[in-house]
Amino acid sequence: MQSICVPAGLVSSEIDKLDKSSREPHVYSKRDMVYSPDQPLNSLFAVKSGSVKCYTIDSEGKQQITSFHLTGDIIGMESISNGAAVTYCEAMETSMLCEIKLNRLFAQNFTGVDKNLLRLLSHRIGQRNTHYLNVVNTTAEQRVASFIMGLSDHLYEHGFSRHEFKLPMTRTDIANYLGLAVETVSRVFSSLKQKDIIDTKQSILFIQAPAELKQMAS
Repeated sequence: MQSICVPAGLVSSEIDKLDKSSREPHVYSKRDMVYSPDQPLNSLFAVKSGSVKCYTIDSEGKQQITSFHLTGDIIGMESISNGAAVTYCEAMETSMLCEIKLNRLFAQNFTGVDKNLLRLLSHRIGQRNTHYLNVVNTTAEQRVASFIMGLSDHLYEHGFSRHEFKLPMTRTDIANYLGLAVETVSRVFSSLKQKDIIDTKQSILFIQAPAELKQMAS
């Protein structure tokens, strides 16, 4: 649990204290809601395994995906300021999340927590800014390539393979997130496969030509 459910940057004595203040991991089945807008939320959630998506719903009932979160991510930080959830958060597959109560987290004297949360918040803001710029200023091929590279980099940072991993989100969800039509996303994936840049087998994605994919994403 310590490698994923406890924020990085803590010394061993702090980890022991945080383990005692954290709840046991909770298993969410596919499509289970972790939280919903306006729900009181005074916790952070660390994704121990699986994946979740966060989204809003507009006045017409249409879903707009704002982020995907994989193993190693911490979610709920956007709700710290007002104590209530601002998005829907839904498990995309069977997932295990660890709940960390904020009052217990900040009641302890953790020298590494504040710095780590600031780093995570800064990284999250940077990711969202990059995403919004990509949606506005890039081609469909660049968006899809950048999306795949982002997943690859994230998983590699958390000890997983950079070139072979599960793609838990549907083409519809990817299209929603990237601001593209589903048909366009499918066309780009097919093109990448024809060029032997990637391959897919069921939900597993293989990056066969990482240099070419990176160049396409830039």
